[in-house]
Amino acid sequence: MTVFLGVDWGAFVVVFLVALAATAVIVTSFALGIRAFAAGAEEPAGAGAGAGAGAGAGAGAGSDGATVAVAAGPGPVSRPAAATAAGLACFAVGVAAVLYGLWMIVPQFH
Repeated sequence: MTVFLGVDWGAFVVVFLVALAATAVIVTSFALGIRAFAAGAEEPAGAGAGAGAGAGAGAGAGSDGATVAVAAGPGPVSRPAAATAAGLACFAVGVAAVLYGLWMIVPQFH
């Protein structure tokens, strides 16, 4: 490409596109890792539609003013092993990208 203002614009465009693609891959991998770790999790009891109804004054107290115990919902839910492995693999992509970037920046590593 032509050199304008002392910049090789062809190389600039290549670097920009590679950086954009790498950013998209790393962010997508991180999001998929979070989603994989969330697999198997259930919403707490009452977290669905209409959970805010009746949350006004006097919520948690009975009609006679006594405090009412509220059930905490189901206990912890185990995550499938495949989801855990997938989440770790997705996070490993991000860690590998960071380590590769450090390796490229620090000249003592070469």
